[in-house]
Amino acid sequence: MRCVPGANPQHARHSDIEPAGFFRTLCLMGKTKIPATGEGYLGEIMVHRLTRAIGVVENVIEAKAGWTPQLVVKLKDGSVKKGKLSDFRDPSGNEREKFSAA
Repeated sequence: MRCVPGANPQHARHSDIEPAGFFRTLCLMGKTKIPATGEGYLGEIMVHRLTRAIGVVENVIEAKAGWTPQLVVKLKDGSVKKGKLSDFRDPSGNEREKFSAA
């Protein structure tokens, strides 16, 4: 059974026995990010690979017809970094703390 965003897992069950590895609470708590299309990255904290600038994803142009997703990340100083999804990475714990504290 797959976790589908917006779907209620209570209605998807056909019996009282849950398949191994399926946790209903994770479906409701987690945010699904799909790297192939860029869906789910809006509002996420990302780090630019080359400059190591940290910011929040402000806009996502989803991938279509073989093109990679494009992100617009707004930095703390108000400037923006634009690029492909592969130009950015998820922050480490220290980077995330530094971004939220500053």
